[in-house]
Amino acid sequence: MAGSSSATAFVRAAGFGGLPALVERQAGERVLVHLFEDEGVPVALRDAPATPMPLRSMMSLFERGARALGSRTFGVEVGELMTHRGYGMWVEHAVAAPTLGEAIGRLVNTSWAHLSGARLELVHGRECSALRFVSPTFEVGKVQHCDHLLPPMLTFFRLYLGDRWQPEWAEVEYARDPGTSKVESRLQVAVRPGRPGTGLVFKSDQLARKRNAAPSGRARTVTLRDVLADMLLHDAPEPARAISAVVALRLLDGQSDIEGAGRLVGLSVQSLQRRLRERGYTYREIVEEARCARAIRLLLETRMTVLSIALSLGYETHGSFTRAFMRWTGCTPTDYRRAAKAGSAG
Repeated sequence: MAGSSSATAFVRAAGFGGLPALVERQAGERVLVHLFEDEGVPVALRDAPATPMPLRSMMSLFERGARALGSRTFGVEVGELMTHRGYGMWVEHAVAAPTLGEAIGRLVNTSWAHLSGARLELVHGRECSALRFVSPTFEVGKVQHCDHLLPPMLTFFRLYLGDRWQPEWAEVEYARDPGTSKVESRLQVAVRPGRPGTGLVFKSDQLARKRNAAPSGRARTVTLRDVLADMLLHDAPEPARAISAVVALRLLDGQSDIEGAGRLVGLSVQSLQRRLRERGYTYREIVEEARCARAIRLLLETRMTVLSIALSLGYETHGSFTRAFMRWTGCTPTDYRRAAKAGSAG
């Protein structure tokens, strides 16, 4: 098992794929909203797939969703609504590779673009190899989260090995339960529980197989610039980087209180402050970084009024937000947006 804690294990919200749509379709919007509220994460995440969120919270959402719908195959059903493309530039870069081995290499080597505190690994063997997702152990279950990973993995492999390809077997981290056979039946794949990670096992000589067809459209290479555009305090040590991700997540609901951030990462307010202080940061500084980054994104990418942006970030007035923005950038939000539009037009 990968050693980590809930304070440092993060994935992008894209990882829950069709979970919100499935819950809303089968149980209604009210159940969906309660599911997210009970977990303490904003339902607005469904429209912000690039936002980092705690891996523990994502696993818990899957377990909550399964209980709400009374479905042991909930995770697999969510996975079936996903393809490799749902993970964004990270996977698009990988599937542009000419061979399966090169594609997996790209996936593993750039997995930091999607997650931290967990890992994707290729385990080589003479006859068979495995591509696995290895995650920390939390106090929440991971059955449904493990199951949802398998269908997108299958679509990834089939780009190189054909639409009818089946793995030697699938691996999951949890112990076999009465519902495991339902997963096997749905996927038509044997599942071996109690493994070090969740993934697929395949013949090692298949690593040399070439992609069946060229990727549609122009594949985009994931660069450090692309990744940093979506990450705050990217060069900061933990836990500052992880806390910055939590703050950015909670700002989707206009929340920035330290108590809520502490609950999400499993730390008391005092412990959170102490850990940040040991690394030379304060919680207020991180909130300012997150607010600045989100304000700029909303100014550039939406038509929201300045007042609406101010309120969404937790400011009570237009003026208080404008003063803060001038402190960050040296100009007003209106002038910043106007200058950006003029630059793009030129």
